[in-house]
Amino acid sequence: MHILLVRHGETAYNASGHYQGHMQISLNETGFAQATRVGERLRQHHFAAIYSSDLLRAVQTATAIAAHHHQPVVELAGFREIDVGLWEHLTVAEIAAQFPTDFAAYRVNPGRAIYTGGESYAQMQTRAMHALTTVMQRHDEHDTICITCHGGTIRAIVCAVLNLDIDNYTQMWIDNCALTTVIHQHGKLRLGNLNDNAHAETH
Repeated sequence: MHILLVRHGETAYNASGHYQGHMQISLNETGFAQATRVGERLRQHHFAAIYSSDLLRAVQTATAIAAHHHQPVVELAGFREIDVGLWEHLTVAEIAAQFPTDFAAYRVNPGRAIYTGGESYAQMQTRAMHALTTVMQRHDEHDTICITCHGGTIRAIVCAVLNLDIDNYTQMWIDNCALTTVIHQHGKLRLGNLNDNAHAETH
C-alpha cells in the first residue's frame, strides 16, 4: 500500500508565522494556487480513497485533489495538526513572552512538552498513528491512498515510521502542498520520500 501524505496549502498564518493549531482557517490565494498545482500533479494517480484532516485548510486542499478523481473527501479528526491550546494566534516571540515557563520546557523537550492548554507532539503522534492504522485496515495492500493533513502531523508520522524519538520532528520540514510517501508492505512501514515539492518548482 502506498500512502501519500500531502500537507495543506498556505494560509495567512503560515505566511505571517502565527500558530494556528486546530483553528478553522482558510487557504490564502497562494495556498489555493498550491492546492491546484498539487491536484494537477496527482490527476493521473488512481486513489482507492482520499482522506483529510477535518480542518478547513486540509479539506480545501483535499478538495482540489479530489476534483480530478470524482471521489468524496473522507474527513478524519485524527489527522488534525497538534492542538497548540493557548498558543493559537500567537507568534513564537509572543509565546515566549506570555508563557515563558511552558515555552522553556518546549525548547528542552519539544516532543513531549505540552503546549499550554493543548497537547504534546507525542500525544498528537499517538492519535495520528491510530488514524493511519484505521485507514490501512480499510484497504488492500495494493491500494494507493491520499491523506491531506498538516506539517506537524506528517513529521510525527515520519518519526514513527523511522522509529525515531519524537523530539526529532524538529529536524524535518514539510513545505505547503509537498508530498511525503509511506509504503506499507508485509506488515511494515517504510518511508518512500519526504517533502517532494517538484510541482511547485516548475511554476
